[in-house]
Amino acid sequence: MSENQMKDRIVEELKKAKEAGKTTMEKVSEIVRDAVSAAVAETRGDVEELRPVVKNAVAAAVEGLKEVEVDLKETVKGAVEGAIAGARSRGDQAVEATMDELRKLEKRLEDEKTELAQGLRKGLEGAKEAGAALPEDVRERIESAVSDIKLKSTELLGLTRQTVKEAVKEAIESGKDVKETVAKITSDAAERALKEGRFSANRVKKIAKKVMSGAVEAAEETGKEIKDVAVGAFEGVQKGIASAVESVGDKTKAFVHEDLARTKEDLEAIEGLFIETTRKVAQRSGDVAKDVLNDLADQTKKTTKTTTEAVGKAAHIMAEEAKELGKRSVAVAKGAISGMWKGAKDAIKKEKEDK
Repeated sequence: MSENQMKDRIVEELKKAKEAGKTTMEKVSEIVRDAVSAAVAETRGDVEELRPVVKNAVAAAVEGLKEVEVDLKETVKGAVEGAIAGARSRGDQAVEATMDELRKLEKRLEDEKTELAQGLRKGLEGAKEAGAALPEDVRERIESAVSDIKLKSTELLGLTRQTVKEAVKEAIESGKDVKETVAKITSDAAERALKEGRFSANRVKKIAKKVMSGAVEAAEETGKEIKDVAVGAFEGVQKGIASAVESVGDKTKAFVHEDLARTKEDLEAIEGLFIETTRKVAQRSGDVAKDVLNDLADQTKKTTKTTTEAVGKAAHIMAEEAKELGKRSVAVAKGAISGMWKGAKDAIKKEKEDK
């Protein structure tokens, strides 16, 4: 449709609307929108072509409205809105088509992740079956290796939250170094989960929420050590995110920069997301955890923490598997803390000997 044809169409349709007594702002908008949309559909899609089309459409609408003696003050807004709507119609269709493709790709990605998780489970089951026929010491080593592999793939298996929950429960029951153990559990869990996939702002929020809420829920369900667990979970998740950021390559860092609002302050943005997630977990927690988490979020907002200094899941969560991984996770955490204390004691001892 040429521009002259578009103009003629607008004027003609306005005359018909006048005869039918339907020259409302909405009707004028519809007439202009359809005419412009038809004209744009025949262009090459060049953005520069839109300007004269809109200009001529609005001019034609004003002319047509004058001819049919309609009050411009009441209808000219409809002409402008219709022209803009028509001009963007081609772009809207392209965006919708792209969004549709994106939805299909997301569905495909989820299906493939589910298939990958199922394949991993089957492979690990095969390894355990092989161990069943072997001597006890070999079987135990195989089972330990299987648990460690699962622990590195908790996010893929959909076990992140429940594994943290089970590990924290066990840490609470042990009654020793609860805050430090929870911090280690949650730090490792957050870092592992983030490293399982491409680092992005959205994944930071999702994983931080899973890990922190899993830890807090464990404390609230047992009714013990709620304050220490909340503090440990907050510090642990924060450290886990920082460690994950430090480990990403230059290519991933560039992606993080673009993903977080394309700003140079990408690490500050990560901290903002972390604080936001902390407050969301606090909202869903009991009074004690809520107060602790909100206080920690307030303090972090005022001072720069380690996070800013550092630059799907399967369909079902299996409770027994989560308990198994929880035990392994707490064992790893306690082992690390024990090593730290031993290192500190050895250092003090050596210092005394040197004197």
